[in-house]
Amino acid sequence: MEFDDEPMSSPVVGVLTGIAMVLGLVLIVFGLWSLGSAIYFAWGLFRDPESIAYFARYFLETTKIATLVPNGGEGLAHYLSWIAVILLLLVLGKLGAWAVGAGAQLVAPKTRRRTA
Repeated sequence: MEFDDEPMSSPVVGVLTGIAMVLGLVLIVFGLWSLGSAIYFAWGLFRDPESIAYFARYFLETTKIATLVPNGGEGLAHYLSWIAVILLLLVLGKLGAWAVGAGAQLVAPKTRRRTA
């Protein structure tokens, strides 16, 4: 298998390649920012687990669990808040990983196969 090493001849292809590389760099920066913020927030929950109380209070007020559970639902809302926050952090991390992967594919040099 041989690869063609000759440079691209069309200026339009060069401009499109530049745009793709800039978009790739933006995706990499966004992905790293997303991964970093997920790690930072998870570390904050590890240091202070009681900070989930704000989200649990919001979750309790918006979902009306207190009316469905006879004992008020504070414990259930706290438990469900932990599950929701962990799932949201996993989604944020996965989106960051996808953005970094897609950006790396856009920035990576392309090689063309020689058909001979």
